[in-house]
Amino acid sequence: MKKRKLIKLGGSVFEQLDPRYYEEWSEWLAEKNELIVMHGGGPALSAYCRELQIDSIFQAGVRVTTAEVLLGAERVLGGEVQSKIVYTLNQYKLPAVGITGIDGASIRGEKQPEYGAVGQVTKIEDKLFHTLMQTGFIPVVTSLITGSEGTLNCNGDTCAVALATELAVDEFELLTDVAGIKLNGLDQSEVTISDLQAGLESTEINGGMIPKAEALIEAARQGIKHVRIRFGQDVMSPGTQVKEEKNERITTNVSAS
Repeated sequence: MKKRKLIKLGGSVFEQLDPRYYEEWSEWLAEKNELIVMHGGGPALSAYCRELQIDSIFQAGVRVTTAEVLLGAERVLGGEVQSKIVYTLNQYKLPAVGITGIDGASIRGEKQPEYGAVGQVTKIEDKLFHTLMQTGFIPVVTSLITGSEGTLNCNGDTCAVALATELAVDEFELLTDVAGIKLNGLDQSEVTISDLQAGLESTEINGGMIPKAEALIEAARQGIKHVRIRFGQDVMSPGTQVKEEKNERITTNVSAS
């Protein structure tokens, strides 16, 4: 039976991505499954801002997007970063096509004024994504979305969950530059939604991990069967799987340190 997977590829991990992931994705497609990739590019955008002396301000892990930052996001995320990812996938014979939420007005959103030109997804037109996947292509999506007055920058993690939910994916993965979720000082192989919420409330989960943890929570709540965060630099790393709520303690990796 055909399955569908969405991978959120963190911008900070792509340059160091374990090439064995490309083999894993090739095997996934060879089994007649469908794949979609949504990518970030925060480090590249931050480098752009530093070069042009534009302040990078974050609130709860979300980049405040001024008009100058938005222009950078369009140039860097929708241009340079996406082009590199699409080119690399095609080099590994993974047929990739780069798009944004602007293409076909496929992802629409409302502006969140407290973050500047940052949008929250309100509607997804799924025809473009289905058309690409059904014809064997991998949509590589940048989280620039269609607002009522222009382009909006959307947090890649939350945008990925919205897209994964709309497309009813079977698997949702966050590929990042960390080994997984760490709680109580230990790397976790499995966590529940309650565990993640507790980590957020205690601020042990903080900074850029906040939107990632929130994305895992929301993906699990939306009924996606397999939700996990994985280490992009090592395909063999187990990462952290979100499990169903049970009256049991968090299971930790034997090798955690």
